[in-house]
Amino acid sequence: MYRKFLIIVVFQIVFFSVLSYAEGTDTLKVEKDSISYRAINANQIGIMHLQSVYNHDLPTMSTTSLQYLRKINDNRITLIGRANYRVRNHNSSMKFDLEAYLKHGKRSYSFVGAAVSDQKMFPAFETYYSFYLSLKKGYELETGLKFLSAATFKIFTPVVGLSKEVGNNLITLRNFFTFAEKNRYYGNSFSWKYFLNDDRDHFSLMAGLGNAPDSKNFDFSEQFISNKLQYIGLGFEKNWKPVKLSTAVVYNRNHFSTGSQFDQFDIYLNLFYNFR
Repeated sequence: MYRKFLIIVVFQIVFFSVLSYAEGTDTLKVEKDSISYRAINANQIGIMHLQSVYNHDLPTMSTTSLQYLRKINDNRITLIGRANYRVRNHNSSMKFDLEAYLKHGKRSYSFVGAAVSDQKMFPAFETYYSFYLSLKKGYELETGLKFLSAATFKIFTPVVGLSKEVGNNLITLRNFFTFAEKNRYYGNSFSWKYFLNDDRDHFSLMAGLGNAPDSKNFDFSEQFISNKLQYIGLGFEKNWKPVKLSTAVVYNRNHFSTGSQFDQFDIYLNLFYNFR
């Protein structure tokens, strides 16, 4: 695991160094898409749906979320409330999220949140914090922590990420170092967005290894954190002001320590409406 981690970190350093050399400029690109909530109006309501389908005749899972977003204090603070309802194999569960973006200045902002649930198919309690700093040459650095408490275990996850804008492209790499009781797990994610116009309509590609603690596509148990997951997916987002529609399809290959393996297909469909 550590050898794979070292290889990935070295690759990321080389990859972003090449991008920096290719761009060849010291111009600071501040807050274009990675803080995309700033591009919307003072209020937003949204509905999000995730449908997960599995092979081997495993029961499907669906998660539907209702969200309300509100900007206050001259848009320096953005508050988000979300109710999530999950159904699988005649079982259901509820989770409630409260999140906030806090703008510190032109080059930095924070993201903080907490969640509680009925513990049936979600973690009992979650809390998380990330700090984002815009750097020179279009880079943005993320450092964060997440704590999660489930019925039979607790996990603590430091997060380190780096984003880079190159022309119409936004590239993001995130690394997760998860500590669960006596075990340690590593995961990472890659995303690429290609923007089509000034409205930030875009195509996206996402891929990763291992489970991130903020994943929304699995029943939460320690075996899923230790799952040697590989995934890849495609997405698209379109803005018809004041409406925004996004969709994505992701293929997951699951490898459990028990030896079991199965394929999983996730379909995401999100609809948002902005208003004052």
